[in-house]
Amino acid sequence: MDFKNYIDEAKALVLRGGPNASDYENLTSACQNLREQELTLSEEAELYGMMKPLLNVDSMIGFSYVKPNGYAGDYELIDRIYQQWTSPKCDDYHLWDDFYHNLDAAKAVRNRKEYLIKLLSSLEEEKDSPLVLNLGSGPCSDLYEFFKQKPKSRIHFDCLDMDSKAIDYASAVCDNYIDSITFVNKNAFRYKPDYKYEFIWSAGLFDYFSDKLFVRLLNRIYNLLADGGTMVIGNFSDDNPSRGVMEIFGQWYLHHRSKDKLTELAVKAGISAEKIEVYSEETGVNLFLHLQK
Repeated sequence: MDFKNYIDEAKALVLRGGPNASDYENLTSACQNLREQELTLSEEAELYGMMKPLLNVDSMIGFSYVKPNGYAGDYELIDRIYQQWTSPKCDDYHLWDDFYHNLDAAKAVRNRKEYLIKLLSSLEEEKDSPLVLNLGSGPCSDLYEFFKQKPKSRIHFDCLDMDSKAIDYASAVCDNYIDSITFVNKNAFRYKPDYKYEFIWSAGLFDYFSDKLFVRLLNRIYNLLADGGTMVIGNFSDDNPSRGVMEIFGQWYLHHRSKDKLTELAVKAGISAEKIEVYSEETGVNLFLHLQK
């Protein structure tokens, strides 16, 4: 199918008010094909001109595209995905929001929240009053849900994010559990605590980094683990069927990686192969690099 056909089909969906469930597969596939083409400037202008009614913060696709907080995948977008938010302002956006939340990538983001909660529950059974570093902590809705399930948890969290607005947002979300959380507004590459952690979690920071920066930060943060501790890094798989929608509609770009690539980068960071394992949540879109100390 050529570019004109894609535009015509997408325009019909916009005029109709959005895709139905029966359109999801074809629309996702069309976006995958578009991202593999090199669009001209005029084709890009036509594409985003056609999508203009959606490209504002009152739709999921528009929020991703506009980036009101200045960067892709910000704390507010992630929390909207967690909550399966739909626009309260325009009924015409609901079908598009439903499509967005049905993407495998959105399901994977929600799944990683449950993945973390299970890891934290196991950690608490194994260790007394463990100290946890949450790297690139974002909205902290995952921690809020953990404490809701386990209000007497003995875990203390250091939540590090370089975006002060993310810190403010997360502080409000976790207000009832603030005694168990220390928020740190700092760049991860400059973070130097004078103590070690039993567990380090990074849900979605490393897949914004090139391989070189990935290895550099991993080497630095791995050294913050106590002996016997565990570090878990989330990274989107290169087998992500939603990648086209993320990049074409939302201009949300990540460094997608395979299990083998994650293992390779961990070894380059100086971690022994026997201390490395890679798992995934049920969609297979979000991989988790597990590292032991």
